[in-house]
Amino acid sequence: MAIDGIFCHRLAAELKSALVGTKIEKINQTGDEELTLRLYGGGQKYNLLLSASRKNARVCLCGEVPPQNPVPTSFCMLLRKHLQNGRITDVFAPEGERIVCIDVESKDELGYACHRRIYAELMGKYSNLLISDTDKDRVLGALYQTDLTFAARTVMVGLPYEAPPKQDKIIPYGVDEAEFLRLCRKAPTQRADDFILKTFACFSPLTARETAYRACAYGTVEDAEQGALYKAFRSVLDGELYPCIVFDPNDTPVAFSFTRLSQYGKDSRHLRFENLSALLCQYFEEKGNKEKHDRHSSDLLRLVSNLKERVKKKMGLQKESLRECERKEEFKRKGDAIIANIYLLKQGMENARLMDYESGEEIEVALDKRKTPANNAKAYYKKYTKLKNAEAAMTEQLEKTRLELEYIETVDDAVARAESDSEFDDLRQELERAGYIRGKAKSKAKLKAKPFVYTVDGGYTLKVGKNNLQNDELTAGADKGDLWFHVKNAPGSHAVLYAGGEEPSALAYTQAAQAAAYHSSLSGAPSVAVDYTRVRFVKKPSGAAPGYVIYTHNYTAYVDAVEPKF
Repeated sequence: MAIDGIFCHRLAAELKSALVGTKIEKINQTGDEELTLRLYGGGQKYNLLLSASRKNARVCLCGEVPPQNPVPTSFCMLLRKHLQNGRITDVFAPEGERIVCIDVESKDELGYACHRRIYAELMGKYSNLLISDTDKDRVLGALYQTDLTFAARTVMVGLPYEAPPKQDKIIPYGVDEAEFLRLCRKAPTQRADDFILKTFACFSPLTARETAYRACAYGTVEDAEQGALYKAFRSVLDGELYPCIVFDPNDTPVAFSFTRLSQYGKDSRHLRFENLSALLCQYFEEKGNKEKHDRHSSDLLRLVSNLKERVKKKMGLQKESLRECERKEEFKRKGDAIIANIYLLKQGMENARLMDYESGEEIEVALDKRKTPANNAKAYYKKYTKLKNAEAAMTEQLEKTRLELEYIETVDDAVARAESDSEFDDLRQELERAGYIRGKAKSKAKLKAKPFVYTVDGGYTLKVGKNNLQNDELTAGADKGDLWFHVKNAPGSHAVLYAGGEEPSALAYTQAAQAAAYHSSLSGAPSVAVDYTRVRFVKKPSGAAPGYVIYTHNYTAYVDAVEPKF
């Protein structure tokens, strides 16, 4: 957990300098575990975010108010009752705790002055928000409450606020060098970062590792230069505030902190912020967007994967039925053999070896002894006719299933390449229109996402669709003389080069083909085949699935499916 006791201590000092004296104008519910206080003071407005999310707990000033929930929770209503129009008098962090306390002076129901305190406990899965009466420190309400049977700690309305259980650790701020060295001598075999983490409160594994790294203490306490370890210890506690996010060589965020993190080496990138609030806002906003993206992506991918499995299973059953239909000629041969040799047969016979004059061989024919030879032949002809009709119907159904699977694979490809919420919303709408998801209606609501737009050689505009509905819109809306591109025999986007009646250069053709190859299931592959033709030769069959077209008079280009750089 990056928000440790030192982080809370510094965050509280930062918030105190900005918020003391401000008035609480509004309290909004902006998430199931999240509240935003609208503050005003010194001619400025502030938005203070309080979150007790298990994964994203934080307290920070944010620029814009997140969307408000239409129905506030009972805890939000309680805060409005006690804190509305109150003034913040203090912000502090209890020593050694991952808690930010906000004291508020407000008025009770009778108009008398009263004092309230918000506890924002930023403790991972144990995070919580509470409000108490500071006179007796009685709990007035909490986002999460316990009961009397909870062994670790009781959080109940009417009972005194109970701090989290104390750890057997030392508060580090008053520790001098002599005391630090004495503690080092008591744990000589501990690894240096473990010694910092297990001996002192406020440190997280991240800041403990940073302390050891700054002192070059990679082994045990006994092997380390203990004087240097103490200096690193003090530099983390009292050193320059350096709010930052650290990114690895792949530009993925790996950590954030109030101090510069040198432990990640020279290949890492540090993004510094003006203050801790700005750091927390950006880090958790991007994290929340990524989690939302991953959730949308996984939901749609799971849905599409299930659809593919279902269609493949249906196709397998249809192919099996089609194989059974191959026996139709066998039944016809037996019926013909009975008719040709009917003078040799009598009712009551169960089988006979008859000459098949077409092949010149004898065949074994099973007979129903209850039927006459003519009726036995009629039964075989009936089976032949039934299988012949079934074969024609099943062939047609198998082709429909093949097209359905092809369509679902295009959706699968689009989901894999989608990046924004609007793109996921459009894909969900597409599946609703196709009848795969129960939606409000099959209405043609306007698509939210915009197509990719490029400018190729000669200044021509190239647009590439992000889903099948958009593909249809681009192709249907283009002029007959414009150029249409699509990767050959694979799922991908439609790309339309708006030529305006002119003939683009060879480079423009190549760039358009590269874009079509890149925005396809073959993205990243070398020498990808891309078909292209004039829009006048691209037709959409009546009743066809979204994105499905047939085309003629086409040529094929072979390009590398790399990201367009034009």
